[in-house]
Amino acid sequence: MEKSTLNRFFLNQSDSFERLLVIDWMLNPINDDTLKAWMKENWDLLSDYSNGEEPDVEKIWFKLQESIKKERATPVVSINQTIHRKGYSKKLITRFSVAAAVLVMAFSAYTFYKSATSTKQDENLVAYGKSLITEENNTNTNKKIKLEDGTVVLLSPKSSFYYPLHFANAKREVALRGTAFFEVSKNPEKPFFVYANNVVTKVLGTSFTIKTNPNTKEVSVSVHTGRVQVFEKNSASQSAFNDKVLTSNGVIITANQEAIYSNKNNDFQTTLVPVPLPIASVKAKIKGFDFDRTSLPDVIALIQQAYGVEIVLENENFNKCIFSGELNEENLFEKLDIICTAINASYEVSGTKVLIKGKGCK
Repeated sequence: MEKSTLNRFFLNQSDSFERLLVIDWMLNPINDDTLKAWMKENWDLLSDYSNGEEPDVEKIWFKLQESIKKERATPVVSINQTIHRKGYSKKLITRFSVAAAVLVMAFSAYTFYKSATSTKQDENLVAYGKSLITEENNTNTNKKIKLEDGTVVLLSPKSSFYYPLHFANAKREVALRGTAFFEVSKNPEKPFFVYANNVVTKVLGTSFTIKTNPNTKEVSVSVHTGRVQVFEKNSASQSAFNDKVLTSNGVIITANQEAIYSNKNNDFQTTLVPVPLPIASVKAKIKGFDFDRTSLPDVIALIQQAYGVEIVLENENFNKCIFSGELNEENLFEKLDIICTAINASYEVSGTKVLIKGKGCK
């Protein structure tokens, strides 16, 4: 029995034919281990909730089996029926009271699971109804969540994450309260949306971190790889993301850039992340940061290429500067500190750019 079939059954999404097949399969003892494994995998989500207890699948299973035994001990009405579909023909002897017992126990356990994981649903995802899953991280370490499309989410402590069991729509939509790192599986046909307070982040496939402040409602989005579009909630609710929307109601940020949304001013500020990292795809092509009497423009060009950060030399006399040194172990800002010390200059971060200031060299 495929997991997707069991998922549909417990979500009450199966048609009558499939429902009968699942019930018949569940009543066969040879499938007990498979069904318990499925239950264990799905009820594992309860382990991080407030009661602090692991879900007792064996106890649920015992009650399920006891219910079946009691029903089998009583007279029941049986109906023999042959069902044909897509070349499949099977005679099912459906014991209605036994099937009812299975459904009552299974749906009772599933209802308990859903109530535990959906107590704080996000208003942006209400359209998903009962198929919405809530993950809360009440531990002291990051919690790894893998979505059906292959997207990986690392949920930080004291954070909540909301997502549908299936991305059935044209958009992959999730919501966040707190902090999480996303590594989104690429799918140009189905963009990925993250709702966080009044901010919506849209990506096609990239990695980034979102942080929300529960007190100020401030939201920051930091990009690790790729490109991200960030919007206010009202503009992001539009059905079409055209150029006008991109220009007036949001910002586009790339690797090592950060967008910070102020709930007070309803605007975005863009800057660099606190510790920019080399872009992995570019770093592999660069042999290192070893310079021997290299012109400053060439040094800056290599650093720009590695980090994807624009660095501006404000004085033409910097073109005459020569730099020697090894900068392999230092991060971006440490590299700039060493360079500026060597040429008697200074730098500052202005938006997503770095400005190098000074008299330059003669």
